[in-house]
Amino acid sequence: MKKILFTLLVSLLTVGAFPQSVADLERDPSFKGITIGSLISKYSDILTFSHTSKGKNIYRVSEDHYLSIFNIRMDDMIVVESDGKVNAIQLTKTYPTGSYGTNIFNTNELLSWYSSLRSKYGNNSFSLDDMSEIPTICGMRWKSTSVVLDIVYLFYGTLGTEKPKLQYHLYQREDDY
Repeated sequence: MKKILFTLLVSLLTVGAFPQSVADLERDPSFKGITIGSLISKYSDILTFSHTSKGKNIYRVSEDHYLSIFNIRMDDMIVVESDGKVNAIQLTKTYPTGSYGTNIFNTNELLSWYSSLRSKYGNNSFSLDDMSEIPTICGMRWKSTSVVLDIVYLFYGTLGTEKPKLQYHLYQREDDY
């Protein structure tokens, strides 16, 4: 019995001692089983064609259980197809206007995602923060050899007509050099 407990304890400590890394993102570039680079036809039972943009087909995910990330409920999920394969996955949550008709800058859910993704993929590659323009952007990026994962909070101003958004983007890396 002591050997079993000791083995279990060592196993748990070993897993906790070696943090995950962005290499794990490279090995499994997916969100809830939808994998970047896989054939789009594999997911035909959960996708509904929406439109075409810049030569890529955009599909909406019709299954409700895909609309959450780390217990944060999202409003919309799209899958982008290019050349018959999954090129990108994007989830968006739009925040309602506050009780006084104003939009509040609140990155709590973004920070919750960051904590969860950091434990899964290690430190982010770099920050996407840009506080100098509208929308104000707070975000982080994990970049591997073939895929990129961005999480961003977009704020359009306290009295702006555009509402704040939280977005998750997992997409095929396409370097332009």
